[in-house]
This record gives sequence, C-alpha cells and structure tokens, in this order.
Amino acid sequence: MVEPTVVNVVGTITYQQEIALDALADTFTRRGEISDVTYEPAENHWLQTRFAPDDTYVAFYRSGRCSIAGGNSVEHFHEVADRVNTLMRDILQFEYEPTVEISNIVTTADIGTSIPLEALTLELGMEHTEYEPEQFPALMYREEDYVMLVFASGKLLCTGLTDVADVTDAIEQMESRLRVVV
Repeated sequence: MVEPTVVNVVGTITYQQEIALDALADTFTRRGEISDVTYEPAENHWLQTRFAPDDTYVAFYRSGRCSIAGGNSVEHFHEVADRVNTLMRDILQFEYEPTVEISNIVTTADIGTSIPLEALTLELGMEHTEYEPEQFPALMYREEDYVMLVFASGKLLCTGLTDVADVTDAIEQMESRLRVVV
C-alpha cells in the first residue's frame, strides 16, 4: 500500500459578520502575526495576507469568510485557523465560535513503477477518464468526489476530498486497478 503525502490543505473560516477590508488591512499592517498584506480593491475584492511564521496564505472577504491555503497537513490547517481566529477575535471582539471547514486536500503518491496510460484508460473506462497526451502528460480520472491524475512515471495526484481517510481509500482503489495494467 502506497502512503499518500499531503501537499496542500485548503479550507474556510466563516465569521457571522461582514468585514471592513480596508480597516482590516490597516490593522494587519501593524500586527506581527502578519508577514504580508495586499489589498487592492480596484483589482481584487479580497484582502490577501500571509500569516507568520510559515507564511500560510489567508484571504479575507467582505462577506465574513476567509480562505486558508497552503496547509501541509490537516493539523497544520487547524493550527493556522486557530491563529487566524485568535487574531480576528481580538480585532472584531466576537463571542461566537466561527465555522472552520476543510474544502480540499491535495495529496501525491508514487507507486514506484511506470504505468501504460493507454491501457489504464481502457481499464478505468472512458466515462471516467480523459487522456490526451498531446494536451497534458497525465491521465485524468474523475469520480463523483475527486479527481486523480495518473502520470506514466507512477506518480499520482488526488484532489477534491476533504478527509485523509477518504484520500487513502481512493489511492488504494487506484493502486489495485493499476496492478491490472502494470
């Protein structure tokens, strides 16, 4: 069994109030927890930040939502969400618990052998696969909840799931289907 490696965890925090992005940007420029602040309302409708010490990307929206990208594990994502919530609780002075939700976990895996992608396309079925080597070097396998890229080198990339156990199951299923063609 191949172990997946988490390369990105993406999610959101929802606050129960609108956020004045211009005021938040001004406040953030004076806070040590923020290593970078970009707010250009003429170009983007969100406030872009990097949270120290690891420069995790956090974007804030006027609607009261914020998105976090770049977590290298589920635990790291939740650590960043806790840091963001601590800071926002200090600034906005709210008493409620914001909703924190993971929306995507991106993982990679390597089965350690080359894969004949043309044969795999037939094995997986044309209704679930796209493989056009002139356009993109990987076979794209689509399920209802996720997409998996399969490269001829034996590398896999899975995206779209929100639970590491589900990712592991998807990769195990793909690995068993790969055994038929390698």
